[in-house]
Amino acid sequence: MTGRFVMVAMLVIAAFAVVPQAAAANSACAWRMQALQAPAGATQHQVHATDHNGGYSGVAYFPGTGWRVMYWKDGRVIDYGSSGHGTDRVVGQNSSGTIAGTSVTGLYGASAISFRIRGGQWERLAPLPGAELNSRAIGISDSGDVYGHAVVWQGTSNIVVVVRWPYDRSGVVERVPGLPEGMKVIDVDHDGTLLMGTDATYPWPHVWRDGRLTRLSEAPDMQFGYARVIADGLVAGSIRLGSDPDRPAYWDRNGQPHVLPESALAAHINRNGLIVSSLTSTPYRVWRFGTLVGQLDDAASVTTIGDDDTIGGTTRGQNNLPAAAVWRCT
Repeated sequence: MTGRFVMVAMLVIAAFAVVPQAAAANSACAWRMQALQAPAGATQHQVHATDHNGGYSGVAYFPGTGWRVMYWKDGRVIDYGSSGHGTDRVVGQNSSGTIAGTSVTGLYGASAISFRIRGGQWERLAPLPGAELNSRAIGISDSGDVYGHAVVWQGTSNIVVVVRWPYDRSGVVERVPGLPEGMKVIDVDHDGTLLMGTDATYPWPHVWRDGRLTRLSEAPDMQFGYARVIADGLVAGSIRLGSDPDRPAYWDRNGQPHVLPESALAAHINRNGLIVSSLTSTPYRVWRFGTLVGQLDDAASVTTIGDDDTIGGTTRGQNNLPAAAVWRCT
């Protein structure tokens, strides 16, 4: 099965839907914000990911020492410290609490390493030879495998290579075989399925599962589209139809697109079809598939949705800097 490239070209028109405005007005609820505990001495702190079981990971900034990785769980905040390389950022967390991240330094983040934190212990992820300072984690599966990119010199230019850091083999990095050249990981699903795209401005979404690359279906009269996230087979992003502006969109588990009527981008989705959409600024709107269920008026940013239907991001703290927060529907 490995290496087979599957192009899904047929459009199933009946499966495509533009959700009407009237149908999206029901089932609204109030999304209540809970501010997470501020780490002592930090001037700002923010959520990047969730363990889907009431825990949230992210970073906090401390004057004099810089960014450190944090984990909020059961009313406590745990300080995991820093990689010591540069600016740390969490890129994903799985249901076991294992954290994946990157650390960058230099002009435009030119130097990058990746790391994993499991059981509170740091592990610097081994770089692919030739990419010692240019390996970037993108996401983590429930099994603990981390996926990402390595940039290596080949011939007369740099190429992007998709890599995996297996959970059960510390110190090992391996190329993901069979992927066409030019494809990059955009996001990682719970089961290790990869949401893929190209270097294009609007990378049309593909799914890499069991050694097969599947191109997700297009909508009728589509001008362009792209995706940002995948969760339990559901994909979310944006589509432009005809002369209309960009609209939030999601692809169901059969790979068929559905367009929402408001905002521009479906930036986050969970396995229950909870979606957060946004323009270039707040308020963020919350949907359950095609039904509008509220908005987040006090959110400065939204960065993750848990499969427990909580939404993580930031609000504005007392010093007007980002402060970690979680929203729940009541």
